[in-house]
Amino acid sequence: MTKDILKHWALTAQIALNTLIGYLFIKFLASNWGASAHKDAFDVAYSIPFLLMSVSGVTFLEAVITTRFSIMHGNDRARAIAMFSGMLNYLLIFSTCLIGLTVMFSAQFTELLAPGLQEAAKQEAQDLMLLFMPLVMVLGVGSLLSAILTAHHVPVGTEVYQLISRLGLIGGWLIFGYVPTLKETAISLSVFGACGLLFMWIIFARVTKLQYKPWISSEHNEIRQVLSQGMGLLLTSVLAQAALAYLRRLGSLDGVGTIAMLSYALALIYPLSILAAKPIALVIGPRYIRYMQSGDFRSAKNVLYFSCGGLLLVTLAIAAVIYGNVQAVIEFILGGGEFDASVASVTGGLLGLAIWGLPAEALSRVLLVPLLNDGRMHAVSVIYSTRYILQMGLSYALFNWSGKNGLIWSYVVAVGLQVFLEAGYLFYIMGKKASKFS
Repeated sequence: MTKDILKHWALTAQIALNTLIGYLFIKFLASNWGASAHKDAFDVAYSIPFLLMSVSGVTFLEAVITTRFSIMHGNDRARAIAMFSGMLNYLLIFSTCLIGLTVMFSAQFTELLAPGLQEAAKQEAQDLMLLFMPLVMVLGVGSLLSAILTAHHVPVGTEVYQLISRLGLIGGWLIFGYVPTLKETAISLSVFGACGLLFMWIIFARVTKLQYKPWISSEHNEIRQVLSQGMGLLLTSVLAQAALAYLRRLGSLDGVGTIAMLSYALALIYPLSILAAKPIALVIGPRYIRYMQSGDFRSAKNVLYFSCGGLLLVTLAIAAVIYGNVQAVIEFILGGGEFDASVASVTGGLLGLAIWGLPAEALSRVLLVPLLNDGRMHAVSVIYSTRYILQMGLSYALFNWSGKNGLIWSYVVAVGLQVFLEAGYLFYIMGKKASKFS
């Protein structure tokens, strides 16, 4: 319990620092570019590395990788090295192919993702997209290292290299008052992101002592199983990014600045859900697994009931406070510079709707860990795919009905359905196992 608490607070401090830097990054963009066509172009280009990284499936596979390395930790070092090398080779080859395709078809990607952008903004998005390509490697390899470090009980999350990638930019802005161009911003994020990955690699090498072997060891059963699960979740990963991309696509058709304002509103939900849920998920996940493996289903249920119940109350309270003071909140955290009163008014209205997705977003992050560690990969894929398909369908219907507000409502309804399905399925499985053993 002491180790769990220490890990919880260490990770919470890390995530809180990343949340602060993430907020300052959004503030930097809002103050200098507001809801302009330049900011729309930046948002489209900046989404590409995250889209490509998610297509690799590594986001959904973090819990699986952590579990397998936890089993092998201290037992079979040769197999652990082979699995690490094989996974890293897969990421490097896959990322290189995706980067090459993006470079060749950047104009087509831009037209697909944001057809409503003005021609000058489309060209700017293409230029920025190419400058962001190094982040594809950073995000993919960083996620792998983070998952293995978690298996070695080192709470270094994916937030570390994201924090470092933005720290240099924010430091120059706050300390020296230097405001770079958007191209310089993209270069800075890529360079400092690589520095963050190097920092993680140094920690990884010292803690795990795993050495990279430059060959593909696909003959090992563990690698084949992980890659097989990754291919199974590939559709889910694509749908996740497709839902966000479709939201931006419709936003570009709504007019100049809509993509930017949607990004501001939703960007405030993500860090809050991570801050509230991720430490809890990483603490209760292993505890839940131990209880289930030992047949102590009562304790497993209690872990989920108390953690999810407490998290729901906290996030509902946060959502209610923000909703009741949404205009004051948005002006306080983002107001000033190019983020004027008119932009704050529209963005505040969007945030007032989006904030009700916070409880479901946070709960989903907690429930995902038991589901993945229990081997319910196909169920997770179906649940998440259902959410993203519904979100895209609702986005199309509600956008035609109520414009940009409809896009936010589609997100809130879809994420609510997702957490309902996750909770229902998880407790069904627990009840089924309890009745079997009784």
